[in-house]
Amino acid sequence: MRWAWQSLAGVFFRPRAILQQWREQDPGIRPLLLGFTVPMIVLSVLAAGGAHAVIPSGFPPETRPDPVAFALYSALTQLVGVLGLAAAAHYLCDLFQGRSDFHRALAAVSVALIPAWLGNVVAALPWPWGPHLALACVAYSFVLLYAAFVVVLGMRPGNRIGHYAASLGAAALVIFAFGWQAVSLIPGAAPATRLGTTWLI
Repeated sequence: MRWAWQSLAGVFFRPRAILQQWREQDPGIRPLLLGFTVPMIVLSVLAAGGAHAVIPSGFPPETRPDPVAFALYSALTQLVGVLGLAAAAHYLCDLFQGRSDFHRALAAVSVALIPAWLGNVVAALPWPWGPHLALACVAYSFVLLYAAFVVVLGMRPGNRIGHYAASLGAAALVIFAFGWQAVSLIPGAAPATRLGTTWLI
């Protein structure tokens, strides 16, 4: 999966060529998960945790969760999110007159989320750079995901927006349902004092 790791910078500078490369390589589920997706999630979570530990956040200690517990929660939630989004994109292809294999949907999601995983790390930078850069990375991942469904999955014109929106909606339900339960089941994943209802974002 060395070629996949070479995509980290390419998705920002030559995204269409990178997406075409992922379609041509057509990795299987196991090598993709073990060789790129899971390691990428782990690296993102560890780098984000390290960055938040080094860079002062300005928030009181009681509003911050336990670093280890939150890292476990974050990694599990992201993995479920990737699998949920890939499954939704795969199974909804038939509804939108497309044809998909799960490994292609997983590849499309994995390459599209590279900017979001980077945004998870840069979010630790001080205000206003961190939050704005993180939001920009996440927004770019949403744009890249649409392109990945077109190039890697080969979604046809006329069905692309519907398939994209339905996949995101279905995956959002899975992520929120899992995340809501996981934060209660993992001790220390939630801070003693929550800053509103969106503290996890």
